[in-house]
Amino acid sequence: MPAAETPTADAPAAATSAADKPAADASTANAATAKTTTDNSSAAKTSAPDAASAPQSRSLLMYFGKGEAYLNGRSIKLPAPALKFKDKSYIPAAVLPETLGIPVQWDAESGSVQITTPSGFLSFQLSGRSLFVNGVKEEFGETAFVQNDRLYIELNWLNRYIGFKASASKELERLELLYVAMPGKAGFYNDTMPNARPIAKFAVNKEKYRLGEPILYTDLSYDPDGDAIKSTNWTGKAEAIFEPGLFKVSLKVTDDKGTESEVFSHNVEIINEPYLDPFEFKVYHEPVGTFVKEEEQTLRSYLRGIPQLPNAAHLSQERPLIVSDSPETFEEKGFLYQEKVNGKARLYADHVNGMKEKVQFAIVARNANMETPVRITTTRQGEVNPSIYANLIGNEASIEFLQSRMTPETMVLQPGQTAFYKKMPEFYPGQGMNVIYDVETDGDVYFSFVAMDAGADVDSIGMYRQLDFAGHVRGTFSGSDISWNVDASSLSKPSSLGIGDVATDAFVTGHDLFMKKESLNLGNYGVVYSIHINKPRKMAVLLLPRGGVFRGPFEVNGKIVQAPPSGIMNDYQGYTILARTDGTEPSLDIEFTPAAGSAFPVDLIFYPLDNK
Repeated sequence: MPAAETPTADAPAAATSAADKPAADASTANAATAKTTTDNSSAAKTSAPDAASAPQSRSLLMYFGKGEAYLNGRSIKLPAPALKFKDKSYIPAAVLPETLGIPVQWDAESGSVQITTPSGFLSFQLSGRSLFVNGVKEEFGETAFVQNDRLYIELNWLNRYIGFKASASKELERLELLYVAMPGKAGFYNDTMPNARPIAKFAVNKEKYRLGEPILYTDLSYDPDGDAIKSTNWTGKAEAIFEPGLFKVSLKVTDDKGTESEVFSHNVEIINEPYLDPFEFKVYHEPVGTFVKEEEQTLRSYLRGIPQLPNAAHLSQERPLIVSDSPETFEEKGFLYQEKVNGKARLYADHVNGMKEKVQFAIVARNANMETPVRITTTRQGEVNPSIYANLIGNEASIEFLQSRMTPETMVLQPGQTAFYKKMPEFYPGQGMNVIYDVETDGDVYFSFVAMDAGADVDSIGMYRQLDFAGHVRGTFSGSDISWNVDASSLSKPSSLGIGDVATDAFVTGHDLFMKKESLNLGNYGVVYSIHINKPRKMAVLLLPRGGVFRGPFEVNGKIVQAPPSGIMNDYQGYTILARTDGTEPSLDIEFTPAAGSAFPVDLIFYPLDNK
C-alpha cells in the first residue's frame, strides 16, 4: 500500500498508535474470510439440521479508538480501531473480512482497495483519492480517508452497499453492528433477495397454573433478516385464567416491511386449584394509579361492611380556614364573604358565574390600620383558570396546592390601603374557579371575596353589597389541617377509613361572619388531611367513592396519584388503586384535600396482600 496520506487535522490522535498492523492484502483478506466461514460452519453443526441454509447473523461491538472488539460475544483483536470524526463514524476496511465476511483485496497494479459487497463493487484508488462504485467514478469527499496506511470508510455510506443495522452510543463510545449474511451467496444478492418471513415464538414461565395465577409470557419472536418486529397479534392471551382446562394462546408477528409470520400456538394448562379470584387478581396486579371498573354488587360484597381501622385524629388550630362557597353560583355581583386575619390563615374559594355576562373574581385585601403598614406573605397556593368543568377546576387547584413548594411571596399594604391580593382572569357565564392560598400577616388584614365587573378597579368595590347565603359552605373555621395517625399493626383483613363521613370523620366547625351564626364545613373543603401509617404491612390502598361523582388527587409518599387517572368516578362503579406496599417501608404517608365539585363520603380501603 502507498505511503500514508496526512489525515485531516482534527482526526482522533489517540487512534494513530492503535492502527499499527499492515494493510489488508489479498492473502490476509482470504484468510480472514476462511476463518469466518469455518466459525459459521461450526456453529451450524450445533444448530438445527436446516440451520446451514438459514441466514447467519453477526453481532459486532467496536469501541472508538480501541483495537478490542466483540464478535457474536467473542473477544477479538482488530487490525485497526473504529474512529469518530466530525460526528461521523468510520471503520477500517481491514476489519470487514473477519467481522462481517465482506471480501477486501489490495490491488497493487491499480493501487486500490477493492471491496465486494452484497449491493456493489467498491474500488478505492488511494493515490488519486477517487473511488468507483460499480464502475462509476466518485470523489472521496468525506466518504473515506487514509490514516497510518489504513483505509477508513464512513459508516453510513458503506451501509448503503452492505445493509447492516448500526447504532452509535456517545455514552459508551462504541459502535454496534448487526449484519445478516446469507450462506452460500456471493457477490451482489441483496438487491434481488426476497424478504424472509419473521418467526413468531413465545414461552410461558410454568407448565401448569392454578386458578387466577399470573401467566408470564416471554416474546421470543425474531426476524432472520434482522428487520424490526413492527407489530404483534396475540389471540387468547390472558394475564390469568379462572377456570380449569387447556387454553390455546397464539401469536403472529409482522416485520417492518409488512411481512407476516406463521402463527405460533401453545396450550396453557389451568388446574382446578384456587389461587386468586377475579376481584383479588386486580387488587394484587393492576398498576398503581389504575381505575378498576367493577359491578356494584361485587364492590359491596368485598368492600362494604368491613372494619374501620383505629385512627387518632388531631385538628391543628394554628391556621384558621376561611371558606367562600355560598352562593356557590352567584347571580349578581357583590361581596361573597369577608374575614379579618392576623397571623396564619387559609383562604379557600369556589364559585360559578351564574350571570349572563362575564365577570371578574378577586380577593381584595385591606389594611384597616391608618398608621402602620402590614405585610402579607403567601406560602402555599393552588389555583386554576376559569372552566365550565367543575370536577376539573377542583382537581387541578388541589393538585397544585398539594404539590406547592413555592418560594414565599410578600406584598405590603400601606396604612389604610386597599389592594387586589389576587385578581383572577375574567370568566364567562357558566364558568367556575377554585383557589386555595396559605397566608401569613403581621397585622390585621381584611380579606374580601368579590364578584365584580370585568376589568373594574379596586376602588369600585364600595358599590357592592354582601350576597345572601345560599346553602353551600361559608364561614371561618377553627382549623385547616387534620392529621390522622392510623394503627394498621393488626391489619389482617380488608379495613377502611371514611373521609367526609360524619359518622367517622368529624366536620370542622366555625362561624359565618355575615350571618353571625355557627357554621359547619360539610365535606371539609379546604382542609388538608395528613394520614400516617407506621411500618405498613404488605397491602394495597384503594379509593372507593360512595357519595356520588368524584375526582381528586392524593399525594402518596410525595407522589401525586389521581383518582381516577382521567375523567370521573361514580359511587359504586369502581375504585382507584392509590398505593401498594411490600411490607418493608418505614411508613406510608398520604396527603389529601377534598376537591371542589366532588361528592363525599369516600372510603380509603386497606387491603392486605399475601405473598402471592
